[in-house]
Amino acid sequence: MTVDDPPKTVVNRCAVVVTPRQPMVDWTRPFWTPQEQQTLVTESSLYLIPTYDNEAEAIARLQSCHAAIFAAELSLWCRDQELWPRARGFDVFLQWFSLQFHHLVEDLGLEPLAVHGLDPQFENQLRDALS
Repeated sequence: MTVDDPPKTVVNRCAVVVTPRQPMVDWTRPFWTPQEQQTLVTESSLYLIPTYDNEAEAIARLQSCHAAIFAAELSLWCRDQELWPRARGFDVFLQWFSLQFHHLVEDLGLEPLAVHGLDPQFENQLRDALS
């Protein structure tokens, strides 16, 4: 196998791409750096979720894990949970983020897929590196 002919492995997960909408952008404003104030680039995040067979199942899967996704997105901007919005239910989540579901997740990498748990110290280092 080569880079031009990678192994094709389907992962037993589906994906949802989460993109901030205006309410999330507005909430992040106090945390922007001067550079971000001049040029805001809305970046999306991709999360792996349990598999689903139809749109109704996809929404149900997302409902069960939206709180973790919401928390991850908020923590990218502010680690102090006291400053997070109090209302973070599924209806608010849908107002704050646009979603794009992907049923097929295919691994085209040459090396074996590795899964690593994140301990709190590593999460803090990762946040520091990204900020």
